[in-house]
Amino acid sequence: MLKKRLYTFIVASNADARLWRLSLPYSVLIAVGFFTGLGVISAGIATYHYCEMLVRVASYDRILTENDSFRAENQQYRIQTAQLGGKIDYLESLASRLTIYAGMEAERSVGGVGGYSRYSFSQPLSPSAGDIPSIDKYNRDIVALENRYRGLEADLSMQALVKSVTPSMLPVRGYMTDGHGMRPDPFNRSARDYHTGVDISAPHGTRVVAPADGTVVFAGYRAGYGNVIVIDHKFGVITRFGHLSKYNVQPGQRISRSDVIGYVGSTGRSTGPHLHFEIWVHNKPVNPAKYLAGTRRG
Repeated sequence: MLKKRLYTFIVASNADARLWRLSLPYSVLIAVGFFTGLGVISAGIATYHYCEMLVRVASYDRILTENDSFRAENQQYRIQTAQLGGKIDYLESLASRLTIYAGMEAERSVGGVGGYSRYSFSQPLSPSAGDIPSIDKYNRDIVALENRYRGLEADLSMQALVKSVTPSMLPVRGYMTDGHGMRPDPFNRSARDYHTGVDISAPHGTRVVAPADGTVVFAGYRAGYGNVIVIDHKFGVITRFGHLSKYNVQPGQRISRSDVIGYVGSTGRSTGPHLHFEIWVHNKPVNPAKYLAGTRRG
């Protein structure tokens, strides 16, 4: 019978000189060595995966931080684009008003198409699709454009206001029987007088209309003029309408171009039905025929 091959391990204590012996068969020693190696390998693999997990966790935290940053950046883009959208809406509205002031047709006033839309504002923006400084520059450019548009709007609105209050049409349908300036006195042909307006012949009761927007400052009877209306059109322009059969307005009343203000008559110093029409500019009578050159009749 063969003896088992044993390996003995001796452990000595320095304190009491005691010895401990451990004898192991070769097969057991091999098994212990195998499992010990297996444990070391397993521990190494576990350590590797643990470190890999730490790296992934750190990467995940970094991604979360970046995601928060992207989310904040995205929100900033939304705010900036919403502001741009509001300004663009304002500019579109302002451009429409300028088109009206300038008397242009809308389809001819636009030089191109494109830009932002409300639909695009509702879509999520991808991070770093642009940059905040670029959007800030767009904002500054739009503000500068707004200021230019506002200045242009003020100029055009003033021009539109001046145009609306400037007499631009004859107040009655008829034909001119006497002009502006020196003439023989119709009641004394041997004398001459200064005619401050023009006479427009028309049948009795023909409608007389306002040649521009304004405010009635007088409607009543005056010697020479008979029933007369005086309208203040602002900017130093005043019109007078004399010899009316009756008037259709009251002092203080705001009237618009083409409103009926009275009717042709022959009241006052008149030889027959007609309208005596005057235009005064800065307290001086001007020739309505020249002032209204090229205009249409009411």
